[in-house]
Amino acid sequence: MLVKSTCNFIIRGSRAIFSLFNSRLAQTMISKSEIGGVILAGGKASRMGFRDKALEHLHSRPLLEYVIDKAAPQVEHLILSANHNIERYQAFELPIVSDRTTNYGGPLLGILSAMHWFAGTHTDKGIRYLACFPGDAPEFPEDVVDRLALELDKKSAAITYIYHRDQIQPLFSLWRLDLIEKIEEAVVDGLFGPKLLFGSLNAVAVNCDDNSPGAFCNINSPEDLNAAALLISRE
Repeated sequence: MLVKSTCNFIIRGSRAIFSLFNSRLAQTMISKSEIGGVILAGGKASRMGFRDKALEHLHSRPLLEYVIDKAAPQVEHLILSANHNIERYQAFELPIVSDRTTNYGGPLLGILSAMHWFAGTHTDKGIRYLACFPGDAPEFPEDVVDRLALELDKKSAAITYIYHRDQIQPLFSLWRLDLIEKIEEAVVDGLFGPKLLFGSLNAVAVNCDDNSPGAFCNINSPEDLNAAALLISRE
């Protein structure tokens, strides 16, 4: 009887500890409801003949359509960063946020403008993080934001970004929304690329071992588009 009672006590205690652990884990993990997303499609696209890359077609579908299909389920709200062809982008039925200045400031200005949009909207006060997706990369994991959020929470980082096949993918990244002031300062100082901030902020690389042929392929030129057509299925 003593042995049985002891075993029951241990089991009940283990369950209580496990329940407490799960409760605390739930409190500390980043939830989808806290994450806003932005698709960055506001660049010059000089290597694409100054045509908006996100509007170029792959297998008869705009690149942006591929990105939306994969990005939208991973975040609470999704917006689009765009500076040209606004009427064409409106067909995708996403809120469109243009850069806060008329001078081209690179993707970092697009990220900053998206942060201001989420910080300033009354309906999205629960958003505390910004997930970024490039508008010219149609193939990426359906859980890429979960991977970034897990490491950001675990490492108490300010930013997490994808590292894939020995390459940094700085536009597949997750940023704390309270970085706005630091990013403002960086933009004023003339920094255009997110990667330039990684050294001064607590940025953590998240290794992604996705082996699908077209994973994280950035389409910057007509040649890249032709190559992607061979790697990415029509479905």
